[in-house]
Amino acid sequence: MIMDESGGVPEAQPSPSPAQQPEAAPPKRDGRGRPKKRKTAGNEGEGAQDKKRRPARNPRVPSAPPAIDLVTTHAALGGFDVAVIASNLISDDTEKVSSALNGLLKATADVDSNYCLGLGGEKVISALCQLFDETIDWNDLNEGNEADDIRNLEPNASHWRASSLTGKHERWRNFCRDKLASPLASSTDPSLLIDLETEARVLDMVVIILRNLSYVAQNLRFLAHSESVLRVLTGALYYRGYAAGVGGGESHEKGEDAQLSSHQSNMCVYSIQALINMAPLIDVTGRQIFIDRVFLESDEKEITSTVPDQTCTETDNQKLPTYGIASRLGFGGMHLAKQYDSKAETIDAIPDDVVWSLVGSHVRMTLAIFPALSDIIDPNDTTTTSGWHRPSVQTVLDLFIALLENTDNKGIFLNVPDSLLHQLTEMLYFPRLGPDSMDYIDPVRNVVSRVIGLKFLGYDASVDSDLRDRACELLVKLTELSPTTRRRLGMATSISGMAQRDYTAMSSSERRVGISPTILKVDATSSPHRMNVRLYDSLLSMISTSSGRGDAGSLAAQLLSNLASLPENKAGILYVERKLISVSARDPHVANVACNSIFNRLK
Repeated sequence: MIMDESGGVPEAQPSPSPAQQPEAAPPKRDGRGRPKKRKTAGNEGEGAQDKKRRPARNPRVPSAPPAIDLVTTHAALGGFDVAVIASNLISDDTEKVSSALNGLLKATADVDSNYCLGLGGEKVISALCQLFDETIDWNDLNEGNEADDIRNLEPNASHWRASSLTGKHERWRNFCRDKLASPLASSTDPSLLIDLETEARVLDMVVIILRNLSYVAQNLRFLAHSESVLRVLTGALYYRGYAAGVGGGESHEKGEDAQLSSHQSNMCVYSIQALINMAPLIDVTGRQIFIDRVFLESDEKEITSTVPDQTCTETDNQKLPTYGIASRLGFGGMHLAKQYDSKAETIDAIPDDVVWSLVGSHVRMTLAIFPALSDIIDPNDTTTTSGWHRPSVQTVLDLFIALLENTDNKGIFLNVPDSLLHQLTEMLYFPRLGPDSMDYIDPVRNVVSRVIGLKFLGYDASVDSDLRDRACELLVKLTELSPTTRRRLGMATSISGMAQRDYTAMSSSERRVGISPTILKVDATSSPHRMNVRLYDSLLSMISTSSGRGDAGSLAAQLLSNLASLPENKAGILYVERKLISVSARDPHVANVACNSIFNRLK
């Protein structure tokens, strides 16, 4: 019972009648006529307080990169460390040399282990290069005392030619061309050639081991930072022993013509494959290795086991270290550190003279690679029975494409010679079969399985699509560098490489009645208004093709688009326009490409 303040029971209040009750307010409705959900004041207050009290989230801290699991041992090496392996490679005991070579070959060929040289790996690299020199009988007494000319290493057109090589680089080129040339009496002095049964096998194994090591990223600095490795790989590029098939025997002694082997089992291809893997670290300016030599210094395993010259002796403490030089230069090191862009990993503000004073000999060795590569592309190479070796040419094109990915190599490709542009133009429509093909086997002198009538084959079946696609991709990248390259390619004269080789092989009496040398002459005296007809015809056939790797049409369209952006190439695009429109009427894909990628770029 409820009591009032006076202690009595309160009187009951009469309840109001329904007529006297106040009317309830109609519920509030939203835009769709539905009643709105009501929230209590308490709930709204609590929600507001929760939002105010909610602490700000801390930014997510990035996780540390996982430690690299370096495999520096392998069962095939017998538990030996790099010092013992290097000692066995240069030993006078042939059994130890053979055992070390076979062990390294098995260890580096094991794709599951990813063998890394580890701390002191430069000793194995140096021993391999020394074994290569001893096998090929290279002993240049002046090499150690001769200094490279590092006054001007700016890339230019001359660096594509052998005439740019001087001193020890020129001697090394001439020596390798004599030793590794084709074993034909017409090519070189047979007494200078290496023995294809013994010496060639050792050289092959050395280059194969270097190639296998390049597949593991932790070994790249051991290879790319070694001038001896670059010299050995450059020398292997001059190998032309594949022109003799298996070599040796009576054909070697008599100098008889042998079929051109198309297999890839030769040191030239192995060397190019190693350079492709090393392409991210190959830099003709020298700035990438300059950055490593100046700033790369750490006690972590990821650095000490992947960078050469990390072990020092008591006598080495008195001189500057090979890496991490900035820490010994005081304010000079601070100045270099301020010029380093860590995001772009460049150091452009430092003058070239400073870079060349530290790594000039390495830059000179890197530039010596390009004349050797030009000899592979050049069809007038007199060290082979034929102008080309197809696997070597294909891998060279892949190497050029890989080198172009590094912007520091732009300077050397801006000065690409007209002869290379001419050869790339020919490769856009290179026959896969027949006398003009790279793998041609003369049925008169060799036994062939069958003879195919070329006149019954169409474009897709007769063209060398692998070579064509690589050449077109390289031309696309070259024309994207500068308008000068687009002008030189679009206005270049084009002469058949077969005609050039025939003219070179002619005697003086045959040349009087043969091809006129003025037809074969391609230089500055040629008409600047002549367009590269062969280029445009090849690209026109390539746009509508169904052979190759699938993107041939888009590559051709991209190249035509690059050429169309230059007013000087307007005549060439107009030459293609009529034929392209006729093809577009039959193929809607070609019509889309022509209208949206080529014709709209005309100026």
